[in-house]
Amino acid sequence: MARQSATEIDQMIQRVRPTNRDLVRRDITQGIHSTTSSLNLTIVPYYYNNGTSKELLCLKGTVVCRYKGNQYNIPVEIFLQQDHPIVAPVAYVKPTPDMHVSTTSRDVQPDGTVIIPYLRNWRHPNSDLNHLINAMSDAFSQSPPVYSSGSSSSTTTTTNYATPYPTHTSMPIPPGMGMGGSTASTSHSYPYGYPQTEIPKDVYRESLQAAVVDLVRNRLNESIQIENAQIDSLKKIEYDLNDGEKKLHIFLRDIQQQQTQAQAYITGIKEKTNDVLDRAQKMSSSGKENSPADDALITPAPVYKQLLQAYAEEHAIQDLLYYLADGLRREAIGLDVYLKHVRELSRKQFILRATMHKCRQIATPSIR
Repeated sequence: MARQSATEIDQMIQRVRPTNRDLVRRDITQGIHSTTSSLNLTIVPYYYNNGTSKELLCLKGTVVCRYKGNQYNIPVEIFLQQDHPIVAPVAYVKPTPDMHVSTTSRDVQPDGTVIIPYLRNWRHPNSDLNHLINAMSDAFSQSPPVYSSGSSSSTTTTTNYATPYPTHTSMPIPPGMGMGGSTASTSHSYPYGYPQTEIPKDVYRESLQAAVVDLVRNRLNESIQIENAQIDSLKKIEYDLNDGEKKLHIFLRDIQQQQTQAQAYITGIKEKTNDVLDRAQKMSSSGKENSPADDALITPAPVYKQLLQAYAEEHAIQDLLYYLADGLRREAIGLDVYLKHVRELSRKQFILRATMHKCRQIATPSIR
């Protein structure tokens, strides 16, 4: 049997749209490449007990059975449920017209339904199609599920593995059954062409429970990771807040110290300002004769005081004449203004020099 390409498999998976496409593709690929089977993927209507039908993916072909040194190919069909591999698949033995399902087999029901322990104990993600096919091959090798109804010979021959269905091979006879016509029964007929077999409740329930547990565990792990990240973020924020609080306390302490120093400076300035104002008021009210400028130089006689005043005024007039000349040079004042002030100042300067000359004459005898 030629193996199907990956494109054909993907097209059929896209058509049926199972819930877990990637897991279904992986399982089908492993099953098709199994060394104990020769299977092909197809899409087959599956009929349920309530009369409804649904197109499901089905692996059709043969599974190897090794019995008493001979090899047989057991025709089977494996239906993959919509929720595969969460829900266990349903497997049937499909005997050819010259075969019958063994009534003494503990692994196959009379309607062809496979009930090996591996199917009953199906658990995702520990169960897959490859191990199911191997388990079916081992179970069929211990107890063949079908027997031939058209041969009276007790001799069996080996069937070619590539043959999809054993059409010319005598099948082994289960213990307790003869080969005569009395033991041969008519071929099983199934409603709608396929056996109406319901998924065992315990298998469905346990598979569903395992799927729910895995889902809850994954959600719980995600929630724990999110909560841990949030806790770490909150701890970082708490650390930053505590560090900021310490810095704020330091800033507040510095501000309080600076405020205290500023208040002390302000108080000192106010005191000094009041002292200066008091002194200025006292100086303004004490009179001109008691001013510090008048008391700076103490003269022994009025003539010396007059001489000092005349000397100071004469030097002031000399400076004023200099600045008038400078203003005329820079053209800050006119010539008329310059001559007018020079005449007045020169006349005054002459009087002051005459006064100083007279004062020196009067003061000279006393100095001697």
